[in-house]
Amino acid sequence: MRILLAALALPFLSTMAPAAEPTICNTRINGKDVILGYDREEAGMVADYSRRERLAARIGQRDCPSYVVLRSLTPELSDDQRQPFCLRHDAQTDSVAGYDLGERDAWGRCKVASATLCNRVNQVSGGAAAIGSAAARKSVQGLRALPDGSGAVIVSGTGSAISGALASLGGAAAAVAASPVLLTGAAVSVVAVGGTVYACHKAD
Repeated sequence: MRILLAALALPFLSTMAPAAEPTICNTRINGKDVILGYDREEAGMVADYSRRERLAARIGQRDCPSYVVLRSLTPELSDDQRQPFCLRHDAQTDSVAGYDLGERDAWGRCKVASATLCNRVNQVSGGAAAIGSAAARKSVQGLRALPDGSGAVIVSGTGSAISGALASLGGAAAAVAASPVLLTGAAVSVVAVGGTVYACHKAD
């Protein structure tokens, strides 16, 4: 009986493919060498992996695809939710300095150079949802949905003005308004996407 069961199991075992080994790649973030891993066979990779990056990989370059680097910086988001962001390249250190809002080039870098970087404001539960709801109600002037399919909403202005507008909503939005980066007069863009709130402002 045991021999029969083992024989019956063989066809099923032969069809079980072993888990793919991750592809190891190199990148530089904030002036430091970083090693990352990714799955070449994952669904949706073609959409995120530019033709130029694929050609570079074929000739032996082991640089990480830009979408892999952006994932490592924003692990809380899905690839669709990352659509508003691009990698900010620092020429002085020849490395990724972070991420910003903007259109991407073939290497995933921001097409328009600036000194702006985005950071998570905080992880207040419900903050992003509250801001998204305010955008739907049009209860905050200038707060709008981005047209890229990411589900993100954005508002730009001075930090103090945005903080005051969010504070007036109360609840979780008011907690976001208390973030130090918003309590200044500096220009800032606040983005709510995927349950997280980001502030994009001139880097220190």
